[in-house]
Amino acid sequence: MKSLNKVKKIPKYLSIILKNFRYFRLGRCNICGKITVFICVDILTARNNMFCLFCRSSSRKRHIALKLMETINLPKIDNIKKSAKKSMLKIYNTDSSDVFYKYFKNNKNYFASFYSEEIPTGTCINDNIYCQNLEHLTFNDNTFDIVISEDVLEHVRDYKKAFREIYRVLKNGGVHILTIPFYFCKETVIRIDTSQDIDIHLLPVEYHGKFIAYRKFGIDLFPFLKDIGFDTILHFGTLKDTHCGIFNSFVFVSTKK
Repeated sequence: MKSLNKVKKIPKYLSIILKNFRYFRLGRCNICGKITVFICVDILTARNNMFCLFCRSSSRKRHIALKLMETINLPKIDNIKKSAKKSMLKIYNTDSSDVFYKYFKNNKNYFASFYSEEIPTGTCINDNIYCQNLEHLTFNDNTFDIVISEDVLEHVRDYKKAFREIYRVLKNGGVHILTIPFYFCKETVIRIDTSQDIDIHLLPVEYHGKFIAYRKFGIDLFPFLKDIGFDTILHFGTLKDTHCGIFNSFVFVSTKK
């Protein structure tokens, strides 16, 4: 029965490839450093896919990598695999299972996290992987040079607390590199009212994978970040960035003043 199910899935996978094959692109991944094919699964959400054939990184992750390497300031190194070994900056990534961890895990200055209600916050699980709640980080003030969060803050119940916590653990002059779903022409759309102890759904429930979305951010985020103490620049992928597989992507870089 299991083998039959596998057979049924193959045509669907092939149909996705055939449908989007014209959007596949050849280039060099700025994470693993290999010449690769960037595989398009859905052209309408290219920032979330265009996967590297080798390291499986997405367009938005490679865009974060580009800004990370600029912050690390190693101009002669053109991919994360190489820069991970040489970086002396203290980095905290809110994702513990991505390709960054694969290359940074032997760097003692790199920390990663996940969240589980079943594990006490602050528990170190393995090789600088911690259970962390972004609303109540257990790291000391002024600990990190860089914090990375990739499409995670829309899933945090109290995002204002999370941003303030990220600001707190950053050193002066430190940067928060982040991606979020974002409206460029209107204010944040609240999907779930979290002003009370019980969540109140204002819009139909929306999941991104297994995580519920509380909101989609909008232009009112900028004055909020400024009030906290961040200088924020929004970077869009350019034509020259497509050679490393960055398509239809945007990344926020917030510097702690």
